[in-house]
Amino acid sequence: MLAPPRSWEMPARAQSRPPSETRGNDGVPVGPAPPSRPPRNHGEEDEGVVESAIEQVFSAYRCLSLGVECRAHPGQVAESASLASISPPPLTYPLDAFPPDLISRGTLSGLQLEGAASACAQHLRWLPCGARAGFFLGDGAGVGKGRQVAAVIADNFVRGRTRALWVSSSGDLSADAARDLKDLGCFIPMHVGSKALGKAPNGPAASAPNGPAASAPSGVLFLTYATLSSQGGGAGQRRLDQVVAWLGGPSFEGALVLDECHRAKNCVPGRPGAGTRVAQAVLELQAALPRARVLYCSATGVSEIGDLAYMSRLGLWGFGSSFRDFGAFLDSVRRRGVSFMELLAMELKKEGLYLSRGLSFQDASFALLDCPLSASQTRCYEAAAALWKQARDALVEAVVATGGGADAWK
Repeated sequence: MLAPPRSWEMPARAQSRPPSETRGNDGVPVGPAPPSRPPRNHGEEDEGVVESAIEQVFSAYRCLSLGVECRAHPGQVAESASLASISPPPLTYPLDAFPPDLISRGTLSGLQLEGAASACAQHLRWLPCGARAGFFLGDGAGVGKGRQVAAVIADNFVRGRTRALWVSSSGDLSADAARDLKDLGCFIPMHVGSKALGKAPNGPAASAPNGPAASAPSGVLFLTYATLSSQGGGAGQRRLDQVVAWLGGPSFEGALVLDECHRAKNCVPGRPGAGTRVAQAVLELQAALPRARVLYCSATGVSEIGDLAYMSRLGLWGFGSSFRDFGAFLDSVRRRGVSFMELLAMELKKEGLYLSRGLSFQDASFALLDCPLSASQTRCYEAAAALWKQARDALVEAVVATGGGADAWK
C-alpha cells in the first residue's frame, strides 16, 4: 500500500505547541494566538449546506427550444443540473395542428408543448435499421405526461393518422386518457379493452398488409400490458396479432404510446422465453410496426441500465450504431459505471430524444412525527407479518417442488 504524502503528516513539535502563541516559519514566537472564532449556529449552517446541495443537483427548468410564446407551467419545475447544462435542439416542427387559443390560454403549458413537439419532431426521423425513431418522455408526476401524450395523438389525428394505440398499466387510467384528450378539445373515440379488436380481422397481422379493414373504427385503442400479452379469443390467436391487424399492419404510421413503459423492463433480447411475456410482447409490437410513432413514457424508465432493452427505437444499438446489439451496449455501459449513465442521458437530450422534468421541492416542507402503536395495533401487525411469512414459505416450497426457478417470481 502506498504511503501518504509527507505533507499529510503533522510534525511532532506542532502537536505540543501551546495554544496561547503562534510561531513564524522559523519557529520563533511572533505573538499571541488570534482569538478563537465565535461559535457557529449549526442549524443555519446545515440549512445552507442543504440549499447549496439542492442547487447543485437540481436547476429550475426553462423552455429553450420553443420559438413561440407560451404560458408558464402552473407549478415550479426543475431538472437535474447535468441535464440543465445541455440545450435541446431548436424545434422546427410546425404547431399548426393546435388551435392558437389552446396555447394562449395555457391549456398546454410551455414545457408540455415542448415535450409534445419534441416527440413529433423525432418521429420524422428514420433509424439506419429502417424503423422510425422514437422519443422517451421521462417527466415526473405533476408535469402532465398524459396531456403531452394526448397532444401527440391529437397532432397525428389532425394530420390524417386517425388511429392510435395507448398501452398503460391499468384499465382505470383510460378515464384519465379520455379527459386529457377532451381538455385539448379533441373528441377522438376511445376504445377500451379488447372488445374493439373483434371488429378487425382475426388472425396474424399479415391479414391486413395494406392498412386497416374498412369495418374497423378509427380512434384510440386503450389497452393494458396484461391484455397486450394475453391470448386472443380463438385457439392459437394472440391479442398482439389482433392489435397489429386493428392498427393496419406494418403500414401503420400513427402514435404508439407505451405509457408506464417500465412494465416492460424485464426483457432479454435474443433469448425467447427468458424475459416476461409483457417485455416480449412490447418488443414484438415494435418490430411488427416499423413505421409507428413510438412514444415511451415513464418517470422510472431507467432505474437500471438493463431496463433499456425494450427501447429499441432510441437507436442506441443495432444496425448503424456503435453497438451490434443490446448485449454489447449493456456490457459497455456497465464497464463505465454510473457516471456513463448520466452522460448517456445528457447525450439523449442533446439529440432531442429525451426530456425529464419534475416538480421542484423548493417551497416544500416536511416534519417527522412519531406515531406510537397501541397494544392492539402491535398485535395486528405481528399477526399480519406472521401470515405473510407463512405465505412466502409456502410459495418457496411450491417453486422448489415444481422446479420453477427464478422466472417463477416475475
